[in-house]
Amino acid sequence: MGASVQSNAVRLFTPREANAMLPVLRPLLVALADKCAEREQLEELLIETEQDSGKGPARDRIELEVRLDTNLAERKRLFEALARHGIEVKDPALGLIDFHTQRGAELVYLCYRLGESTVTHWHPLDDGFSGRQPLKSEPEMLRA
Repeated sequence: MGASVQSNAVRLFTPREANAMLPVLRPLLVALADKCAEREQLEELLIETEQDSGKGPARDRIELEVRLDTNLAERKRLFEALARHGIEVKDPALGLIDFHTQRGAELVYLCYRLGESTVTHWHPLDDGFSGRQPLKSEPEMLRA
């Protein structure tokens, strides 16, 4: 059995395993961040179209709604693909994800943000990005 452990349907990662997954996860995170940015643009266009409803054709509004529906389906597919890898998406627009790991007997997160070269931080489950702490301060998480 490898270092990964299944515990109550939660996959546990070592920092090495999390880092090894980044080449697979990065393209999904980039695509998800792009789709989030696209959604924002489409929503702004839809608001403008609705405010100018008397001036523009209804088909413009319908086309934007169809594009938003397609965007939602694509974002859902990307969320599902990421979830299949056992990670949690915390902020899709930033590409912020967490991997479950253990720090002694405590369940915590390894934290990664798109653009970082490797997983270098962790935080307790109830803390967010602002509670990140460097992995180098936790040698017991680095041994596995």
